[in-house]
Amino acid sequence: MPHSTSLCLRFHLIFASALAALSALGETSARGGDIDEGIAFKSVGGAGTPLAMLIGRYSADLEYLPLAHHALHVTQFGYYALPGVSDQLTGLGGEIGYRWYSGTHGPDGFFAGASFVAGDLEYRHIATVAGPLDASDDTHFVELGGALDAGYQILLLGNLAVGVGAGAQYVVETTRPHFEFENHPWHDVLYGAGLRPRALLSVGAAF
Repeated sequence: MPHSTSLCLRFHLIFASALAALSALGETSARGGDIDEGIAFKSVGGAGTPLAMLIGRYSADLEYLPLAHHALHVTQFGYYALPGVSDQLTGLGGEIGYRWYSGTHGPDGFFAGASFVAGDLEYRHIATVAGPLDASDDTHFVELGGALDAGYQILLLGNLAVGVGAGAQYVVETTRPHFEFENHPWHDVLYGAGLRPRALLSVGAAF
């Protein structure tokens, strides 16, 4: 088994174990951490990120707050993107990091955080006109880096969590894929290595 695939599988096993453990912890700490006139402290949150689907990135966030303001933030993501006319970007990855929230009742209020990013990806390039200057190519590569984010999240109707924000991400690739359009600006902004912007929109629940 390739080292990068093994690394990715280990990450997903850790993510699944963390999900089960944090759900159990949330049931006990949320009941023991009630503050401010009986408002329950919400120590576990989960959300999807619909905005990222526009570029073919499907992800889910999980948070655990051992105490007010401080959250362990974990994200699992998968790519099924079509950056070019005949090209595909697929693969799995994840992020793990820390967030600080201004709110006192759980993952709410203004937030700022940092995370480590890792992905095991494959870019499939299919030449539209086969020739020496544009040959079909499949590139398997690992993406590693970090990200900084800031934004605001609000808790509605007791448990509904909605957040918006923005940030920046910097990643490096073990092998650079052969993009269909080498000079296409969207490849660098949305999919390429180096410094890239991030736009955040999350919808989920907190308990």
